[in-house]
Formats: sequence, C-alpha cells, structure tokens
Amino acid sequence: MFGSALGSRRRDRDAAWIRRILRGSERAADALVREHYDGLFAFVYRQVGDHEETMNLTQESFIAALQSLASYDPARASFTTWLYRIAAYKVIDARRRTHPIAVSLDSGGLGDGEPDAFDGTDLPDERIPDMSELAADRDLLERIEERVASCDPAAQEVFRLHLYAERSFAQIAATAGESESTVKARYYRLMALLRKEFGDERQR
Repeated sequence: MFGSALGSRRRDRDAAWIRRILRGSERAADALVREHYDGLFAFVYRQVGDHEETMNLTQESFIAALQSLASYDPARASFTTWLYRIAAYKVIDARRRTHPIAVSLDSGGLGDGEPDAFDGTDLPDERIPDMSELAADRDLLERIEERVASCDPAAQEVFRLHLYAERSFAQIAATAGESESTVKARYYRLMALLRKEFGDERQR
C-alpha cells in the first residue's frame, strides 16, 4: 500500500514537471532529471560497467527523452519505464558499434542453429548466473553482455528492461505496443540461449 502511494505521488510529480517542461520550463526539466538521474545511472552502469561510458549514455538518454517528451503517452507507461526504454536503446546502440551483427530470436530459433527452446512455458533461471552476483566477475558479465549484444534489439530491450530495470512483462509490452506473450517469448528464448552457453559457469 505504501509503495503504491509513493509510486502514485511520483507519477503525479513527474506529470506536473512534464506539463511545465512542455511549456518551456528549464527548472522543471532540471528537476525531472535530478529525480531520475541516480536510478537511470545505476540501470546503465549495471550493463556497461564503465563509469565514463555510463555518464555519457545517461546524459544522451536524458537529452533524447527531453527532445521527444511531447510523444510520451502516460496511458501506455510510466515516465520511468519510458525513460528506461530510451536508455536501453542507447546501450543497445553503443553495443552495436562494437557488435554490428544482430541475430533475431523471433524467427523460431536461437540464432545458432539450435531448435527453439521456448515452448510457451515460463522457464526457471536456476542455471544462469544471477546478474546481481556477477558484479565481482566483470569478465563473465561482459561475455554475457557480448552474447546479448549479438541478438536483435527487440530481444535485448526485453532482457535489459526486465532484468536490469525490473520492469514487468506487462509494463514492457505496454510501452513497446506489443502483446505480453510476444515480449515473454523473446525473453525466454534469450534466457534459454544464455542458459545453454553460460549456465555451467556458476559451478566453476
């Protein structure tokens, strides 16, 4: 109950700032950025692991969000989810510059010649290393990130928003304008791929 009320107050505050920003208020823009900066910075840092790159991508995300603020639809997603989606694509674009080939997971396969492991059932993640546990193993996390970066942006979006930003599949589907089943399928196909390639590393 308390968390719900807190979230409601934050949404109301964001909405008030957004209305003022759209009328040209720089003070409101500064306030909105300050409100969300720490959370967005942490979201990006968990994915890139480099302080300077995180600062740059966080700044780029806020600039892009403010420039496209008129297109934000609060009926589809909270401002936080919308902002994190913009940041996720900033990370995807940054990764794409070093990993230019993106393999689609929507074609029915896992991108490596293996049959599709997703059968419509939510799969447990017991064999894939927990991302929060990998903070001390940047090498393994970086290799997982490199593999994720080789997949198509739509799959990466779900992976990043669900795992790193803790957005629900329903929230991701709403902001992406897609069905929840499609979003979940992308996530579990990608997790099946990661489980296949990295699942045994927890025991090492």
